Parts: sequence; structure tokens; C-alpha cells
Amino acid sequence: MSAALALSLDPPWRVAAATLTVRGVARPRSAVRIRLHDGAGGVGHGEALPLAGYSADDADVAEHALGLLAGPAALHVASAAALGGAGGPGSAAALLEAVLAPHAALLSGAPSARFALECALLDLLARRAGLSAAHWLAQGRALQPVPVSALLPEDAGPAVAAATRAVRAGHHVLKLKIARADRSAAQEHALLAAVRAAADAAAPADIAAATPVLLRLDANGTLEPRGAPARLAELQRHGVELVEEPVAGADLLALPPLPLRWAADESLADAALAAALLALPPDRRPAALVLKPALLGLARCLALADAAAACGVGLIVTHAMDADLGLAAARALAAALPVPPWPCGLAPHPGLRHPGKSLPWLALPTAPGLDADDALDAAAGQGPPG
Repeated sequence: MSAALALSLDPPWRVAAATLTVRGVARPRSAVRIRLHDGAGGVGHGEALPLAGYSADDADVAEHALGLLAGPAALHVASAAALGGAGGPGSAAALLEAVLAPHAALLSGAPSARFALECALLDLLARRAGLSAAHWLAQGRALQPVPVSALLPEDAGPAVAAATRAVRAGHHVLKLKIARADRSAAQEHALLAAVRAAADAAAPADIAAATPVLLRLDANGTLEPRGAPARLAELQRHGVELVEEPVAGADLLALPPLPLRWAADESLADAALAAALLALPPDRRPAALVLKPALLGLARCLALADAAAACGVGLIVTHAMDADLGLAAARALAAALPVPPWPCGLAPHPGLRHPGKSLPWLALPTAPGLDADDALDAAAGQGPPG
């Protein structure tokens, strides 16, 4: 067996990130970047970019945790043979977990820091194996084609215009936030009807008949549990694919069979609740899981994906308004899933430094590692001061 591989972590450094408005609230952001070395010239990059109101930690917490791990021999891989990649021993989730297990207590309260480390490990180990990050995560499985949904703005005028652009670009699932406190049910129905009309008008007739455009609605757990079935029944008229997180937390377990399919999202942060949701009878369990690696971690997303696929629950991967590096990791995860994913929330967003075009399908990765522009920028010298 090959000797263990010791990895060294540079001190983390902060960079400014764009302020984003989510659910009507401006959320300032600060990113914490890291660089991991294998001692033989191999480098991997990671980034923590917590989103206020959604992440369980903030940039200060992430920077502190990563700073405590900085230095030589910060992380250890059991053996160089375990780096395998395609056809290698063990699963990618198990390999990532094994490297980070000695630091579990430190990272338990800093999920953004853990995600940064997972990204850096993925980037470095995939490069060592000469593989793209997606191929390394797949561990020998064929990569999945990844369709992409389009997230619409929350205000009516911009949402209708964006729906038209997205459908003309080839997207077949349009996502909207619902149940905003500042919008009545009547106003929401008017918005959804306008988006539906715009989508139908923009869809080519020959394609619309075979693959109709569907609306994906995200309630973020804000619906009142007793009224949720009736509310979802009212929403059926708009051509809805599913509703993400209709009610909050453990209330999901008590829902009766619903008139629309639903997906578990924020509730997956609770491991026991996630397991209980998958154990529900088929007519009451979620139709899909929404995997956000920036919040849940890559290893946990891979484990959830295997558990969901085993019981016929669909998979959706989405970013948490990540920067370029985090988005690259989320896209790699989507391509490495054990089953083809539902349309994923992996289109470019305003917080990216290099947004690119919003395409209806992701291109399969070919370059080694994460191949993200942020990593390339850091490698070119725009890294930590000194």
C-alpha cells in the first residue's frame, strides 16, 4: 500500500463578494479562499461564501476554522492508492469523509469552511488523478447529462421578461419563489398566470407539445401546514412541476398526500429528518431532494443521492449563490450522480465573476480538477497577500 499523503493548507484570505438580494433582502457577502498543497507541486483551491439568512455560519466563523487548520500536514489521505478516481477503491463520499473526520468537531459549526476544504480536496485529488472533478466524484460511473432550470426574478415585470428569454434559450423548467410576506395570494396567482402565458407564448409549438414548460415553485417552508394541501391544489392550474419545501422542518412528516409533487430542501440540513423523510410511504415522501453542496457538503450530498436513488426519489442539485469555484463543484456533483438528475438550479447568477450564458444543458467537463476561473486567478498570483 502506498504511503499516506500529507497535505498543507495556506492561511485563508478574504476577498470581497457581490451583495445579493434574496427574497427581497439585500445580503452582503465576503468570501474566504484557501489553497491546498500536496508537496509535489499539486494544488487545489476552495472557497467559503456564506449567504446571510441561509448559511449556518458566516465568513468570520469560516475564516477562523480554516485558519486553525492552516500549516504543514494539515490534512492526511490514508494512502495514495485511495486517491484512485475512476475505478479507484471506495466512494468519493467515503474518501472525503475520511480526510476530514479528524476535524469533524471543528467543522461541525462551520459548514462553509467544510465545503471550502471539500472543494480544495476535490480539485487537488482530481488533478492528481488526471480527471475532471465530475469524473473523480463519479468513481468510475458514467457521467449524467444535466438539464438546467432557470431561476426567475421575484418581481412581476422582470420575471415575465426573464421567462420569455429562458424559454427561448431552451429551458423547460422555470423556478419562482412563492409565499412572500409582501405579496397576497391573488397577486401571486396573477404573477404565475403572467409567467405561464409568457412561457407558452415563447415556446416553439413543435417543442411545447412534446416537452411543455413547467413552473417549479419554492416556498422555503413558509406555507401554513394545515392550509398547504388547499394552497397547492390552487397552484395546479399554472402547470407546476413541483413545490420545494412547502412547509418547514418536521411539519413535512405530517403532510398528507399532496395534489402536487414536492421536494425537500432546507429540511435536509437535519440528518435525522432527512432520513425520516426518505422513510415515509411512497405517496407521502418527497418526489425529489434538493442538494446544495455549499450548505450540506459534497460528501453528504453524495450519500443522500445514493439513499434517494435507492428508493426512487429524484435528485436536483443547486447552488447557494456560490461564486465560480463553488458553482463548478456543484456542477461536478450533478454530473456524478448515480441517476440522471431533474433539471438543476445551476444556471449562472448575478454573484458570479464570470457568469457566461444560461444554457439548457451543462457541457460535460473535460479539464482536470474544478477548472474554475477563480482557481486559475489564484494560481496566477492573485492569492493571499505576502
